[in-house]
Amino acid sequence: YRNVSISTAWSYQTYRQQFSSTYCASEDLECRRERLHSGPMVGAIAQKDRSKIGQLLHNDLEKVALPVYPQVLQLREAFEAAGVLGAMMSGSGPTVFALCESQEQAQQVVERVKSAIASPDLDFWVAKFSNTGIRIFSEGNDTKPPISRV
Repeated sequence: YRNVSISTAWSYQTYRQQFSSTYCASEDLECRRERLHSGPMVGAIAQKDRSKIGQLLHNDLEKVALPVYPQVLQLREAFEAAGVLGAMMSGSGPTVFALCESQEQAQQVVERVKSAIASPDLDFWVAKFSNTGIRIFSEGNDTKPPISRV
């Protein structure tokens, strides 16, 4: 949503206020090990298990942002209802992304979500997964960037 802005400072401060009692003590290594979310995700990425990657998407900041910004929650839920592998708010928001099996499915998801949420302030972008890491695209380069606005 172009008309929605969520302050990163607000997100972290609010999260800290609401959930600091759940933090592990810095010396409690076992607690920290149990809280790690990345281990299963790294395994799913290594195995190229797209379904598992989608299931493991997690962002703690959604706990504070989604209740206050219902349109962001609505967008996330619309992606999920469209049958994506997974959807999540990016960072402190308000950007939401969804993982799809193919570019064709992504285009279909965009159309379904556009029809479910009619907002002129909502932008959609479709990008392909890259197995080569970061690449820089520039004007005049023959290679087309793997992202397009729809």
